[in-house]
Amino acid sequence: MPAHRFEGKTIFVTGGTSGLGRASCAQFIEEGGEVFIMDLEERSVLQHLGDKLKAHFYQGDVGKPEDCEAAINACVEKLGKLDILFHCAAQLSPMSTVPNHDLALFQQIINTNLCSLFYLARIAIPQMQKQGKGVIVVTGSTSAMAGEHGLPSYSASKAGMINLMRSMAIDHAQDNIRINAICPGYMRTAMTAGLGELAKVVEDSIPQGRGADPEEVARSVLFLASEDASFMTGHAMVVDGGWCAHSGAPDFLKLVPQQFRPDSTT
Repeated sequence: MPAHRFEGKTIFVTGGTSGLGRASCAQFIEEGGEVFIMDLEERSVLQHLGDKLKAHFYQGDVGKPEDCEAAINACVEKLGKLDILFHCAAQLSPMSTVPNHDLALFQQIINTNLCSLFYLARIAIPQMQKQGKGVIVVTGSTSAMAGEHGLPSYSASKAGMINLMRSMAIDHAQDNIRINAICPGYMRTAMTAGLGELAKVVEDSIPQGRGADPEEVARSVLFLASEDASFMTGHAMVVDGGWCAHSGAPDFLKLVPQQFRPDSTT
């Protein structure tokens, strides 16, 4: 039997119709929560979640502050409160260097991935303050933790999101509002399904040798959203199969013959 950590809780989820967002919605419902999903399209998500009566959809664009305000207000009006905000919506960037990057697209990605958190939080936090407590979980990325080839706009947006999260966390810790980030590495989703042979190259670079399933990353999202993480705020939790732990150096155990290793006894 699943735990019921979210019994009676209202969870507002952006980007909840696919990938990590959808997997998290299903697990929130399984543990007793009621989800209010904001996304660009419904994508039949309400038909695929466990308890359909505990899922609601609002069509909107997180890159538009007026949509964010309207969606959160609609959630509170319909469900009476806002206990948890899980901001998962994001836009990937094309592979490009800065000189070749389209300026309008750069601004769009920063707006969708970074500014959206500001738009949502400025409405959600006052509601949580009225209620006396609340939780915000944002989806960062391993791209926020270090530079990556060809992803300047995406990396910048996710790194900015992490520090915005930290600033909000310390500003509102005494309001009993916890704010943390989940930072996934490579996940096997519909978004990455078209990578073909590149997917194998990426997965071979991960110490655990595979990408994550959205369902296993979602378990970490639920941990951060639950009272199990009651003394955690301002934290960026990396869930990446050891990717960020790797310095990028080659595997010396494979490259250096045994007799030339410093620990060799021969």
